[in-house]
Amino acid sequence: KLAVAVGKRVRELLFEKNITQYRLTKLTCLNEKTIRDLLNGKTSDVKLSTICLISDALKISLTEFFDSQIFVNEN
Repeated sequence: KLAVAVGKRVRELLFEKNITQYRLTKLTCLNEKTIRDLLNGKTSDVKLSTICLISDALKISLTEFFDSQIFVNEN
């Protein structure tokens, strides 16, 4: 499931960049519940616009975001 893989990838990136979930909500201007649900796999669908906001906040490209074994293994 793509939404689960995206959540795992965001967790991975937050750890790598030493950024908290709270900080990500501030950087993206996304609702705290949106981020929490995404990270906990409680969303059934994830929008590309959300992934773009997260990628921008983490200062990485979409290519870098999706460049992970998580997407190979999960999908």
